[in-house]
Amino acid sequence: MNKLSRLLIGISSLSLMCAVTSFGAVSTVENEDSVTGYTTTFTYSNADATNVKLNGSFYFMTENDENLKGMNYALPEGTGTYDFTIAPENWNKEGNYHHVFVDNWSDDMVKGEDGVWTYSIDLPGGYYVYRLSVSYNDGAHYDLIADPSQPSRVDTMGVTSRRSVFYVPYDAEKQSETDDWTWATPLEDESQAGTVFHFNYPGYGDVYRAAMIYLPNGYDAEREEPYKVLYISHGGGGNETDWFTQSHADFIADRKFASGEEEPFIIVTMNNTAFGWDYQVIHDNMKDYLIPYMEQNYNVVSDASGRAFAGLSMGGMTTNTLLYIEPELFGYYGIFSGSNIGNLSRDDYSAFADARIFIGAGFADNAHINSSYQTDTDRTSLGLAETFDALGIAYNNGNGLHLVQGGHDWYTWDLLLRDFIDEMLWK
Repeated sequence: MNKLSRLLIGISSLSLMCAVTSFGAVSTVENEDSVTGYTTTFTYSNADATNVKLNGSFYFMTENDENLKGMNYALPEGTGTYDFTIAPENWNKEGNYHHVFVDNWSDDMVKGEDGVWTYSIDLPGGYYVYRLSVSYNDGAHYDLIADPSQPSRVDTMGVTSRRSVFYVPYDAEKQSETDDWTWATPLEDESQAGTVFHFNYPGYGDVYRAAMIYLPNGYDAEREEPYKVLYISHGGGGNETDWFTQSHADFIADRKFASGEEEPFIIVTMNNTAFGWDYQVIHDNMKDYLIPYMEQNYNVVSDASGRAFAGLSMGGMTTNTLLYIEPELFGYYGIFSGSNIGNLSRDDYSAFADARIFIGAGFADNAHINSSYQTDTDRTSLGLAETFDALGIAYNNGNGLHLVQGGHDWYTWDLLLRDFIDEMLWK
């Protein structure tokens, strides 16, 4: 099934419910009685299960809610994070709410006599990730699984997905502008979309390493002007698939290229978990193996002007560290929700002037600000920005730390990737 079909399959017309979007075990249906304009229904067939919970990214936050700053950093005494998040049933258009946190929302599904579990919920526009918690002993133990009827596209590549994904359309009348996530969904015209696939390359330690690549639509191996490349890392516990499954890097790029907003470039993701987050090894693997492989096998720019590196969380710390180790290796650095300033220093920062640096985090992101802030072990995005200010290192076009509305989650990282492309990359 192609990407457009996954988004728009099953269009029909009903009296109260029309424009049906079917996702196998997930069906999103236009519903005039829904406050968001849509109702999503989940079904899961398992007659042997005694309990099933739906776990999803269904919480929202009020913009710049100081109680959620840095997640737990500024909570009033006696309160918890979820005292200030907005549950789906409390969502309303006037709130201009923002998506926040992944997997934290949970509720019981209802079992029918046929052994099929169901759950219906009204959600505003955007993409959502979810999993199922399944118990066979009356809730004494739960197994957390991706929806077997809604596999990720990487399952076809031999990688087991950790979450399932579905999309809810944007309704301009019933939803606020913050609910318009069309920019992170598949193109309506799939003929303009790029391609994503796995490849293996000879990497550090004389071992073939896994990576994924996005080639823009119309990629031309003989084009006179070589393509620029964005190398981008996942976070802790992740792998090379994350930016194309839990995130939407290719969909974001597709829309920017199809609209003419950006010149097409290539995206490459790698597996840095395989190196145990040894930053020097990651640097050596990039410089001595992955970059040369790309230059030998694809029509890409062969100097730093056409190379960028970005990453989230541990990948953001990796980006920061690669910048410290060899700022000349890449022309652009995107540090998302991570820093390593507590244990990094240089005698000379002059080479940083040749790199374009982006530092960003979510407002409710524990990497934005946390208990390490302004201590000897500071690992915060805010602390990194302030350190760069003190050192006279330019970043974010002089506009200070870039904050988006979100937590330490994929909503934040999609927003940061979009803004990095818009405001910094190749500019």
